[in-house]
Amino acid sequence: MKKAFRGKYRILASENLAPDVFELKINASDIATASSAGQFVNVYPEGGAMLLPRPISIADAKNDTIVLAFAVVGAGTESMANYKNGDHIELMGPLGNGFFSYGENEKLPEPKEVLLIGGGTGIPPLRFAASELKREYKSDVKLTACLGFAKQPWYKDDFEQVCDEVKIGSETEGEADFKGNVIKLMDTVFNGNGRENPELALACGPRPMLEAAAKWCEYRGIPLRVSLEERMGCGYGVCAGCAVKPRNSTTKKKVCSDGPVFWAEEVKW
Repeated sequence: MKKAFRGKYRILASENLAPDVFELKINASDIATASSAGQFVNVYPEGGAMLLPRPISIADAKNDTIVLAFAVVGAGTESMANYKNGDHIELMGPLGNGFFSYGENEKLPEPKEVLLIGGGTGIPPLRFAASELKREYKSDVKLTACLGFAKQPWYKDDFEQVCDEVKIGSETEGEADFKGNVIKLMDTVFNGNGRENPELALACGPRPMLEAAAKWCEYRGIPLRVSLEERMGCGYGVCAGCAVKPRNSTTKKKVCSDGPVFWAEEVKW
């Protein structure tokens, strides 16, 4: 495992982005410097009342600051939502392998277009990925984001600041461009208009969405990197609680340390 840091870090800002969705900006220079898109941190809730840490994807990292965005789904994330400016939070990270942690013999040509496919709380790490891609390729790469929300969209402005094209899908319309799921949204963007397929796609979100995105990209011959969301125990490869069986192997892989990002073709859906 690469170098990870653990300590108590000061919260610079706490914001409620949407119903039950929160963002923390945290002064953590060591973690920020070492982080890459797709990695995560372990959050250790205050008081030690909860046995296991909560793994949260890094939504951005620059200068001395990391950004975490999460939905309240249980006691751990509910306690995180109560943090205020100036509080301290215990973290360990960065953990895992990100979107651009390719193997030694895996080298993609410089992409002309990258498609970002996100659903719900799988969207934050794609924000970080978009920033990294623009820093690496600048105007030489087009970034197209197709993002799906159950209800109210959030982070739209953040993506629009970095991406060339942002399309929002939601089951309830409202501020969305399209009523429906993100896969149908991608159909409206790419089908039947003579548009060339992207050279690479990155996806994060619920597993059914990832499976559908994998089939969508496979049909079009688009290499796809997926970030899996699994329950984790330790978060760094010791307990094997998040192990999954790959498609063409009998050897299980640990989502926390071998992933959380894999090539879609590796995953047994």
